[in-house]
Amino acid sequence: MSLLILVVDDEPDVEALFRQRFRHDLRAGRFTMEFAYSASAALDRIADAGEASLILILSDINMPGMSGLELLPKAKALRPDVQSSRSPPMAI
Repeated sequence: MSLLILVVDDEPDVEALFRQRFRHDLRAGRFTMEFAYSASAALDRIADAGEASLILILSDINMPGMSGLELLPKAKALRPDVQSSRSPPMAI
């Protein structure tokens, strides 16, 4: 079973930043990191993540269509096994 971190952000540049920051962990296979560019795409991926252990969802708050705060309860409904925490936004 693989460990999955899902990053949700409508800005495509965020993917490169995360991949650079976690490059050693990704190369070592400690976890898999996937990216969704909208909340609805994230919900699709969460619904299909049955084979992976979804350990963390990192989401932008302000996105078109559905905000990150609106995403959280919907994600929790799909995957009640994933613990949630509403931490204040922070920069990496």
